[in-house]
Amino acid sequence: MKKIALIPNIFKDKDCKETINLIKYLKKFDCALLIEREFESYLKAVCGAEGVKAEFDERERVFSDAELLIALGGDGTIIEAAVDAAKYAVPIVGVNMGHLGFLARIEKGCYGPLEPIINGSFGVNRCMMLDIEIVGGDGSVIERHTALNDLIVSGEDYKMVTVGVSVNGNAMSEYSADGIIAATAVGSTAYSLSAGGAVMHPEVDAMIITPICPHTLKARSAVIPADRVIEISCLEPYRCGAVVRADGKMIYKIKKDHERVRIKKSEYSTLLVKLDDPTFFDVLRNKLSD
Repeated sequence: MKKIALIPNIFKDKDCKETINLIKYLKKFDCALLIEREFESYLKAVCGAEGVKAEFDERERVFSDAELLIALGGDGTIIEAAVDAAKYAVPIVGVNMGHLGFLARIEKGCYGPLEPIINGSFGVNRCMMLDIEIVGGDGSVIERHTALNDLIVSGEDYKMVTVGVSVNGNAMSEYSADGIIAATAVGSTAYSLSAGGAVMHPEVDAMIITPICPHTLKARSAVIPADRVIEISCLEPYRCGAVVRADGKMIYKIKKDHERVRIKKSEYSTLLVKLDDPTFFDVLRNKLSD
């Protein structure tokens, strides 16, 4: 019996109505569902009525026991689940209930492509992730985080900051800008793209550095090999404080005592189930064309 974790998004799926439709589809398979306890009030009764075996548990138990994870929402739902899924090497497939759907490639209600996946006939794309360290002035590591999409250092209250970027200890550039983005290939189609960065295929092992609204006519994004270590630090003049965000969540406020952010390739990878139709290039053309 395959154990499948379901990750609903209550903001995209009001009252878990589409999750309930998916549960009804899954009842024809010999599988057990693992669902976080916060969704028990929405889904326990329907699982019982449909004769579907379901366990409601804490998040870590759901991820550690799962053999496959189905995320219902949008790309953000997958990104939210990615760190925990990567820790236990659980492959993820997404049901798109958002807009772009670069990662969540199965459309809601069209669950036919899930059948071979549930039966174990699928490959995975190993998508690079970022290890992020907040480093103090004395060189000690203050905090550690992992991200699938990107790391952003930006000014507080939307003010300009001056940042320096180094690669393997060698100064790369300085920017006076609204901020700086360090993104993976997966994250290259998110904020980095909106800020003028290049698109990278999600299977590329590399990082892209993209300034946000730089106060110059010549600043460009730069692609950095995955085996390099990037450091971002705030430079004088200090117009404001700076905040650090990983995958859209604020994780730290940089102080003025030589703190910096260190970014490198993570030991973990997000395992995204391969889907031949549509391809990444189909999605790119269809979602981003005028």
